[in-house]
Amino acid sequence: MQGKTIWILGFLSFLAGLNAVNAIFMSVNLGIEGTFQPYLIDSLTGGIPVYVYLFVSVLATFIFLGATSIKAVTELSNKALLNEINAKVNTIESGQKLQQKVLESLQARVFLVDESVNGMRKEVAKAFGKQEEEMKQVQANLITLDSKLAEVKGEMAKQIKGQSEEIKKINANLANLFTKNLADFKDELAGQLVKMANNMERHEQRNRKSEKAILKQEGEIAEIKVNLERLEDEFVKPKPQLTSQCKVEDVRGIGENTGNELREMGITNVGELVLTDPAVIADKTDMSEKVVEKLQGRAQLGMVPGVKEKDLVLLEEAGVMNRKDLADQDPFELGRKISGIVKVYVAEGKISDAEKPTIEEIDSWIRFAKA
Repeated sequence: MQGKTIWILGFLSFLAGLNAVNAIFMSVNLGIEGTFQPYLIDSLTGGIPVYVYLFVSVLATFIFLGATSIKAVTELSNKALLNEINAKVNTIESGQKLQQKVLESLQARVFLVDESVNGMRKEVAKAFGKQEEEMKQVQANLITLDSKLAEVKGEMAKQIKGQSEEIKKINANLANLFTKNLADFKDELAGQLVKMANNMERHEQRNRKSEKAILKQEGEIAEIKVNLERLEDEFVKPKPQLTSQCKVEDVRGIGENTGNELREMGITNVGELVLTDPAVIADKTDMSEKVVEKLQGRAQLGMVPGVKEKDLVLLEEAGVMNRKDLADQDPFELGRKISGIVKVYVAEGKISDAEKPTIEEIDSWIRFAKA
Protein backbone atom coordinates (compact mmCIF):
# COMPACT_ATOMS: atom_id res chain seq x y z
CA MET A 1 0.00 0.00 0.00
CA GLN A 2 2.84 2.37 0.87
CA GLY A 3 4.48 1.72 -2.51
CA LYS A 4 1.24 2.63 -4.33
CA THR A 5 1.02 5.88 -2.32
CA ILE A 6 4.54 6.85 -3.43
CA TRP A 7 3.66 6.13 -7.07
CA ILE A 8 0.49 8.31 -6.82
CA LEU A 9 2.36 11.21 -5.17
CA GLY A 10 5.12 10.94 -7.76
CA PHE A 11 2.61 11.01 -10.61
CA LEU A 12 0.88 14.09 -9.12
CA SER A 13 4.29 15.77 -8.76
CA PHE A 14 4.95 15.04 -12.43
CA LEU A 15 1.59 16.57 -13.47
CA ALA A 16 2.20 19.64 -11.26
CA GLY A 17 5.63 20.06 -12.84
CA LEU A 18 4.12 19.88 -16.36
CA ASN A 19 1.58 22.58 -15.38
CA ALA A 20 4.44 24.74 -14.04
CA VAL A 21 6.32 24.36 -17.35
CA ASN A 22 3.08 25.16 -19.25
CA ALA A 23 2.57 28.28 -17.08
CA ILE A 24 6.13 29.44 -17.93
CA PHE A 25 5.41 29.08 -21.66
CA MET A 26 2.11 30.99 -21.25
CA SER A 27 3.90 33.79 -19.38
CA VAL A 28 6.25 34.12 -22.34
CA ASN A 29 3.48 34.04 -24.94
CA LEU A 30 0.69 35.93 -23.12
CA GLY A 31 2.70 37.90 -20.62
CA ILE A 32 2.74 37.54 -16.88
CA GLU A 33 -0.40 39.70 -16.53
CA GLY A 34 -2.29 37.87 -19.29
CA THR A 35 -5.26 35.57 -18.74
CA PHE A 36 -6.35 32.27 -20.27
CA GLN A 37 -9.42 30.03 -20.25
CA PRO A 38 -8.90 26.51 -18.79
CA TYR A 39 -10.37 23.76 -20.96
CA LEU A 40 -12.10 21.74 -18.21
CA ILE A 41 -13.09 24.27 -15.54
CA ASP A 42 -13.54 27.48 -17.62
CA SER A 43 -17.29 27.49 -16.84
CA LEU A 44 -16.50 27.56 -13.11
CA THR A 45 -13.50 29.88 -12.89
CA GLY A 46 -13.66 32.01 -16.01
CA GLY A 47 -10.37 33.55 -17.11
CA ILE A 48 -7.35 32.84 -14.84
CA PRO A 49 -4.29 35.16 -14.71
CA VAL A 50 -1.06 33.55 -15.88
CA TYR A 51 0.88 34.55 -12.77
CA VAL A 52 -1.77 32.85 -10.56
CA TYR A 53 -1.59 29.70 -12.67
CA LEU A 54 2.23 29.77 -12.46
CA PHE A 55 2.26 30.31 -8.70
CA VAL A 56 -0.28 27.55 -8.03
CA SER A 57 1.55 25.10 -10.36
CA VAL A 58 4.96 25.75 -8.75
CA LEU A 59 3.47 25.55 -5.24
CA ALA A 60 1.68 22.26 -6.07
CA THR A 61 4.90 20.88 -7.58
CA PHE A 62 6.89 21.60 -4.41
CA ILE A 63 4.11 20.24 -2.17
CA PHE A 64 3.79 16.95 -4.06
CA LEU A 65 7.58 16.54 -4.41
CA GLY A 66 8.00 17.12 -0.66
CA ALA A 67 5.26 14.63 0.18
CA THR A 68 6.77 12.06 -2.22
CA SER A 69 10.27 12.49 -0.72
CA ILE A 70 9.01 12.25 2.88
CA LYS A 71 7.00 9.10 2.06
CA ALA A 72 9.92 7.48 0.19
CA VAL A 73 12.44 8.29 2.95
CA THR A 74 10.06 6.97 5.62
CA GLU A 75 9.46 3.70 3.76
CA LEU A 76 13.15 3.26 2.94
CA SER A 77 14.03 3.86 6.61
CA ASN A 78 11.52 1.22 7.69
CA LYS A 79 12.80 -1.23 5.06
CA ALA A 80 16.42 -0.63 6.12
CA LEU A 81 15.45 -1.23 9.74
CA LEU A 82 13.56 -4.40 8.80
CA ASN A 83 16.48 -5.60 6.67
CA GLU A 84 18.87 -4.97 9.56
CA ILE A 85 16.60 -6.84 11.95
CA ASN A 86 16.27 -9.75 9.48
CA ALA A 87 20.05 -9.83 9.03
CA LYS A 88 20.57 -10.01 12.79
CA VAL A 89 17.95 -12.73 13.12
CA ASN A 90 19.62 -14.73 10.32
CA THR A 91 23.01 -14.26 12.00
CA ILE A 92 21.63 -15.51 15.33
CA GLU A 93 19.98 -18.52 13.65
CA SER A 94 23.16 -19.44 11.77
CA GLY A 95 25.13 -19.08 15.01
CA GLN A 96 22.72 -21.40 16.80
CA LYS A 97 22.96 -23.97 13.99
CA LEU A 98 26.76 -23.75 14.07
CA GLN A 99 26.77 -24.20 17.86
CA GLN A 100 24.50 -27.23 17.50
CA LYS A 101 26.82 -28.76 14.89
CA VAL A 102 29.86 -28.09 17.11
CA LEU A 103 28.10 -29.71 20.09
CA GLU A 104 27.21 -32.78 18.02
CA SER A 105 30.77 -32.99 16.71
CA LEU A 106 32.17 -32.71 20.25
CA GLN A 107 29.78 -35.38 21.47
CA ALA A 108 30.83 -37.73 18.64
CA ARG A 109 34.51 -37.08 19.41
CA VAL A 110 33.94 -37.81 23.11
CA PHE A 111 32.30 -41.10 22.12
CA LEU A 112 35.25 -41.95 19.86
CA VAL A 113 37.78 -41.12 22.60
CA ASP A 114 35.92 -43.27 25.16
CA GLU A 115 35.67 -46.09 22.69
CA SER A 116 39.34 -45.84 21.72
CA VAL A 117 40.39 -45.93 25.41
CA ASN A 118 38.17 -48.95 26.11
CA GLY A 119 39.46 -50.66 22.99
CA MET A 120 43.08 -50.03 23.98
CA ARG A 121 42.44 -51.40 27.47
CA LYS A 122 40.88 -54.56 26.12
CA GLU A 123 43.64 -55.04 23.53
CA VAL A 124 46.35 -54.57 26.19
CA ALA A 125 44.61 -57.07 28.48
CA LYS A 126 44.33 -59.57 25.61
CA ALA A 127 47.98 -59.05 24.68
CA PHE A 128 49.12 -59.65 28.28
CA GLY A 129 46.93 -62.76 28.51
CA LYS A 130 48.30 -64.11 25.24
CA GLN A 131 51.87 -63.37 26.32
CA GLU A 132 51.29 -65.17 29.63
CA GLU A 133 49.95 -68.25 27.80
CA GLU A 134 52.95 -68.26 25.47
CA MET A 135 55.33 -67.99 28.45
CA LYS A 136 53.58 -70.95 30.08
CA GLN A 137 53.89 -72.93 26.85
CA VAL A 138 57.62 -72.09 26.60
CA GLN A 139 58.11 -73.06 30.23
CA ALA A 140 56.35 -76.39 29.62
CA ASN A 141 58.53 -77.01 26.54
CA LEU A 142 61.66 -76.26 28.59
CA ILE A 143 60.55 -78.67 31.31
CA THR A 144 59.94 -81.37 28.68
CA LEU A 145 63.35 -80.67 27.10
CA ASP A 146 65.04 -80.81 30.52
CA SER A 147 63.43 -84.19 31.22
CA LYS A 148 64.61 -85.51 27.85
CA LEU A 149 68.11 -84.19 28.47
CA ALA A 150 68.06 -85.81 31.89
CA GLU A 151 67.15 -89.13 30.24
CA VAL A 152 69.98 -88.73 27.73
CA LYS A 153 72.41 -87.87 30.55
CA GLY A 154 71.24 -90.93 32.51
CA GLU A 155 71.74 -93.17 29.49
CA MET A 156 75.20 -91.70 28.85
CA ALA A 157 76.07 -92.17 32.53
CA LYS A 158 75.03 -95.83 32.27
CA GLN A 159 77.11 -96.27 29.13
CA ILE A 160 80.13 -94.58 30.75
CA LYS A 161 79.67 -96.79 33.81
CA GLY A 162 79.56 -99.84 31.55
CA GLN A 163 82.73 -98.67 29.79
CA SER A 164 84.40 -98.18 33.17
CA GLU A 165 83.47 -101.72 34.16
CA GLU A 166 84.84 -103.00 30.86
CA ILE A 167 88.07 -101.09 31.47
CA LYS A 168 88.28 -102.63 34.96
CA LYS A 169 87.80 -106.07 33.41
CA ILE A 170 90.55 -105.29 30.90
CA ASN A 171 92.88 -104.25 33.71
CA ALA A 172 92.05 -107.45 35.58
CA ASN A 173 92.68 -109.48 32.43
CA LEU A 174 95.96 -107.67 31.90
CA ALA A 175 97.00 -108.51 35.44
CA ASN A 176 95.99 -112.15 35.03
CA LEU A 177 97.58 -112.49 31.61
CA PHE A 178 100.75 -110.61 32.43
CA THR A 179 102.66 -113.83 32.71
CA LYS A 180 101.36 -115.20 29.43
CA ASN A 181 103.01 -114.99 26.10
CA LEU A 182 103.60 -111.35 25.16
CA ALA A 183 102.37 -111.86 21.62
CA ASP A 184 99.14 -113.47 22.80
CA PHE A 185 98.73 -110.66 25.30
CA LYS A 186 99.18 -108.04 22.56
CA ASP A 187 96.64 -109.75 20.33
CA GLU A 188 94.12 -110.01 23.13
CA LEU A 189 94.80 -106.42 24.16
CA ALA A 190 94.35 -105.24 20.57
CA GLY A 191 91.05 -107.13 20.35
CA GLN A 192 89.85 -105.57 23.60
CA LEU A 193 90.84 -102.10 22.42
CA VAL A 194 89.04 -102.63 19.10
CA LYS A 195 85.96 -103.85 20.95
CA MET A 196 86.07 -100.89 23.31
CA ALA A 197 86.50 -98.48 20.39
CA ASN A 198 83.53 -100.06 18.62
CA ASN A 199 81.45 -99.80 21.80
CA MET A 200 82.38 -96.16 22.24
CA GLU A 201 81.56 -95.44 18.58
CA ARG A 202 78.18 -97.15 18.96
CA HIS A 203 77.46 -95.14 22.10
CA GLU A 204 78.44 -91.94 20.33
CA GLN A 205 76.17 -92.79 17.39
CA ARG A 206 73.30 -93.44 19.82
CA ASN A 207 73.88 -90.06 21.44
CA ARG A 208 73.84 -88.30 18.06
CA LYS A 209 70.66 -90.14 17.10
CA SER A 210 69.06 -89.12 20.40
CA GLU A 211 69.95 -85.45 19.80
CA LYS A 212 68.61 -85.62 16.24
CA ALA A 213 65.42 -87.27 17.46
CA ILE A 214 64.90 -84.51 20.05
CA LEU A 215 65.46 -81.75 17.47
CA LYS A 216 63.20 -83.52 14.99
CA GLN A 217 60.51 -83.89 17.65
CA GLU A 218 60.72 -80.19 18.51
CA GLY A 219 60.34 -79.28 14.81
CA GLU A 220 57.36 -81.62 14.47
CA ILE A 221 55.72 -80.08 17.56
CA ALA A 222 56.20 -76.56 16.15
CA GLU A 223 54.78 -77.65 12.78
CA ILE A 224 51.78 -79.29 14.47
CA LYS A 225 51.15 -76.10 16.44
CA VAL A 226 51.20 -73.98 13.24
CA ASN A 227 48.86 -76.43 11.49
CA LEU A 228 46.46 -76.38 14.44
CA GLU A 229 46.38 -72.58 14.40
CA ARG A 230 45.76 -72.60 10.62
CA LEU A 231 42.97 -75.18 10.97
CA GLU A 232 41.42 -73.17 13.79
CA ASP A 233 41.42 -70.02 11.61
CA GLU A 234 39.92 -71.90 8.65
CA PHE A 235 37.28 -74.09 10.28
CA VAL A 236 36.38 -72.58 13.64
CA LYS A 237 33.64 -69.97 13.25
CA PRO A 238 34.64 -66.68 14.92
CA LYS A 239 32.52 -65.60 17.86
CA PRO A 240 30.67 -62.27 17.80
CA GLN A 241 31.80 -59.57 20.18
CA LEU A 242 28.20 -58.99 21.32
CA THR A 243 25.16 -61.24 21.73
CA SER A 244 21.52 -60.35 22.28
CA GLN A 245 21.89 -61.12 26.01
CA CYS A 246 24.88 -58.82 26.61
CA LYS A 247 24.46 -55.73 28.78
CA VAL A 248 23.76 -52.46 27.02
CA GLU A 249 26.98 -51.03 28.57
CA ASP A 250 28.94 -53.52 26.40
CA VAL A 251 28.01 -51.41 23.35
CA ARG A 252 30.75 -48.93 22.54
CA GLY A 253 29.64 -45.42 23.55
CA ILE A 254 27.07 -46.42 26.21
CA GLY A 255 28.17 -45.57 29.75
CA GLU A 256 26.68 -46.26 33.15
CA ASN A 257 24.29 -43.26 33.12
CA THR A 258 22.90 -44.07 29.67
CA GLY A 259 22.60 -47.74 30.65
CA ASN A 260 20.54 -46.79 33.71
CA GLU A 261 18.23 -44.63 31.56
CA LEU A 262 17.71 -47.51 29.11
CA ARG A 263 16.94 -49.97 31.92
CA GLU A 264 14.43 -47.55 33.41
CA MET A 265 12.46 -47.67 30.14
CA GLY A 266 12.66 -51.49 30.02
CA ILE A 267 15.70 -52.04 27.75
CA THR A 268 17.97 -54.45 29.68
CA ASN A 269 20.13 -56.07 26.96
CA VAL A 270 21.56 -55.56 23.46
CA GLY A 271 18.75 -57.50 21.77
CA GLU A 272 16.08 -55.19 23.15
CA LEU A 273 18.20 -52.14 22.25
CA VAL A 274 18.45 -52.97 18.53
CA LEU A 275 14.74 -53.91 18.29
CA THR A 276 13.34 -50.72 19.91
CA ASP A 277 12.27 -47.76 17.75
CA PRO A 278 14.97 -45.02 17.93
CA ALA A 279 12.29 -42.33 18.21
CA VAL A 280 10.89 -44.00 21.37
CA ILE A 281 14.34 -44.15 22.98
CA ALA A 282 15.12 -40.53 22.03
CA ASP A 283 11.78 -39.39 23.49
CA LYS A 284 12.46 -41.02 26.87
CA THR A 285 16.19 -40.20 27.21
CA ASP A 286 18.52 -37.23 26.76
CA MET A 287 19.88 -38.65 23.48
CA SER A 288 18.85 -37.46 20.02
CA GLU A 289 17.35 -39.89 17.52
CA LYS A 290 20.51 -39.67 15.39
CA VAL A 291 22.70 -40.69 18.35
CA VAL A 292 20.37 -43.59 19.18
CA GLU A 293 20.54 -44.86 15.57
CA LYS A 294 24.36 -44.65 15.73
CA LEU A 295 24.48 -46.71 18.96
CA GLN A 296 22.06 -49.28 17.51
CA GLY A 297 24.26 -49.55 14.40
CA ARG A 298 27.31 -50.21 16.59
CA ALA A 299 25.42 -52.92 18.44
CA GLN A 300 24.42 -54.54 15.13
CA LEU A 301 28.04 -54.49 13.89
CA GLY A 302 29.25 -55.87 17.23
CA MET A 303 26.93 -58.87 16.77
CA VAL A 304 28.62 -59.76 13.43
CA PRO A 305 31.10 -62.66 14.05
CA GLY A 306 34.74 -61.61 13.68
CA VAL A 307 34.22 -57.83 14.04
CA LYS A 308 36.42 -56.65 16.93
CA GLU A 309 36.39 -53.41 18.92
CA LYS A 310 39.06 -51.75 16.75
CA ASP A 311 37.26 -52.88 13.59
CA LEU A 312 34.15 -50.89 14.59
CA VAL A 313 36.13 -47.63 14.46
CA LEU A 314 37.54 -48.50 11.01
CA LEU A 315 34.08 -49.44 9.67
CA GLU A 316 32.51 -46.18 10.93
CA GLU A 317 35.34 -44.15 9.39
CA ALA A 318 34.62 -46.00 6.10
CA GLY A 319 30.93 -45.00 6.28
CA VAL A 320 29.57 -48.39 7.42
CA MET A 321 27.19 -47.51 10.29
CA ASN A 322 25.09 -50.66 10.70
CA ARG A 323 24.70 -54.31 9.63
CA LYS A 324 22.73 -53.43 6.46
CA ASP A 325 25.48 -51.03 5.31
CA LEU A 326 28.03 -53.82 5.85
CA ALA A 327 25.96 -56.39 3.92
CA ASP A 328 25.74 -54.01 0.91
CA GLN A 329 29.54 -53.56 0.67
CA ASP A 330 31.94 -55.02 -1.88
CA PRO A 331 34.86 -56.64 0.01
CA PHE A 332 37.55 -55.20 -2.26
CA GLU A 333 36.10 -51.69 -2.31
CA LEU A 334 35.66 -51.73 1.48
CA GLY A 335 39.17 -53.14 1.83
CA ARG A 336 40.59 -50.18 -0.13
CA LYS A 337 38.76 -47.70 2.12
CA ILE A 338 39.90 -49.41 5.33
CA SER A 339 43.49 -49.66 4.01
CA GLY A 340 43.62 -45.88 3.50
CA ILE A 341 42.20 -45.27 7.01
CA VAL A 342 44.71 -47.71 8.56
CA LYS A 343 47.63 -45.86 6.92
CA VAL A 344 46.50 -42.62 8.57
CA TYR A 345 45.98 -44.30 11.96
CA VAL A 346 49.38 -46.03 11.78
CA ALA A 347 51.06 -42.69 10.96
CA GLU A 348 49.28 -41.11 13.96
CA GLY A 349 50.30 -44.01 16.22
CA LYS A 350 46.71 -45.05 17.02
CA ILE A 351 47.08 -48.66 15.79
CA SER A 352 49.84 -50.89 14.43
CA ASP A 353 50.06 -52.17 10.87
CA ALA A 354 49.61 -55.73 12.16
CA GLU A 355 46.06 -54.84 13.29
CA LYS A 356 44.96 -54.15 9.70
CA PRO A 357 42.14 -56.58 8.77
CA THR A 358 42.77 -58.85 5.79
CA ILE A 359 40.58 -59.16 2.69
CA GLU A 360 39.49 -62.60 3.92
CA GLU A 361 38.36 -61.14 7.25
CA ILE A 362 36.45 -58.30 5.54
CA ASP A 363 34.81 -60.81 3.16
CA SER A 364 33.77 -62.98 6.15
CA TRP A 365 32.22 -59.90 7.86
CA ILE A 366 30.13 -59.18 4.77
CA ARG A 367 29.06 -62.82 4.42
CA PHE A 368 28.05 -63.03 8.09
CA ALA A 369 26.19 -59.69 7.77
CA LYS A 370 24.21 -61.06 4.81
CA ALA A 371 23.40 -64.33 6.61
